[in-house]
Amino acid sequence: MKPHILVVDDEADVREVVQLNLGREGYEVTTAVDGQEGLEMLKGAPFDAAVIDVMMPGMDGLTLCREIRQDPNLRQLPILLLTARDTETDQIIGLEVGADDFVSKSASPRLIASRLKNLLRRTRQTGDDASSLKFGRLIIDSSRREVRRDGKPVPLTALEYDLLNLLARNRQRVFTREDLLEAVWDEVVVNDRTVDVHIKNLRQKIRPDGDLIETVRGVGYRVRRTD
Repeated sequence: MKPHILVVDDEADVREVVQLNLGREGYEVTTAVDGQEGLEMLKGAPFDAAVIDVMMPGMDGLTLCREIRQDPNLRQLPILLLTARDTETDQIIGLEVGADDFVSKSASPRLIASRLKNLLRRTRQTGDDASSLKFGRLIIDSSRREVRRDGKPVPLTALEYDLLNLLARNRQRVFTREDLLEAVWDEVVVNDRTVDVHIKNLRQKIRPDGDLIETVRGVGYRVRRTD
């Protein structure tokens, strides 16, 4: 089946261009004109990913991201943000509210399709020899791409799961930010702050086990031994 993508943008010409080009890449595309309509569509039908404009009237893209991440049925949905203001501050805010990746609205349709393809690939990939792994009080279940504490799911995004899974399965190995960008994002197209923001969000969500992820000053991150 074709991956089903929701494109949310208040500009008709942008929706048309993105829909046309993603359709050429083999995706089934549905569009929404604002955040509220997009949220209703996401709750009413299954989608494989969402491409969301940041600047929209009413419910903007950042608010829509927050709403998606607060819904247990949607929190693993890959989200690609389209931003007209391609500044580091805007990108960090987008990541903090739950976006997995971002791209400028002025970017080529091919780049948007490429970034979306990478998001979907990561979501569907497990690549682990062991199905389950203990991490502090957490259980990382690669067969379900799920993290649980005391039998209850921990609400991680798909990208946060990938980060935790990679670090936990390579304890004591120090990963530079460049290592993590290449392993998790697949393309070195975002800056080092992207990694730091995602690690910060991940630590907060898995407290108190977040303390197991150590910062190696001037280098990157690793998981410390507990035995």
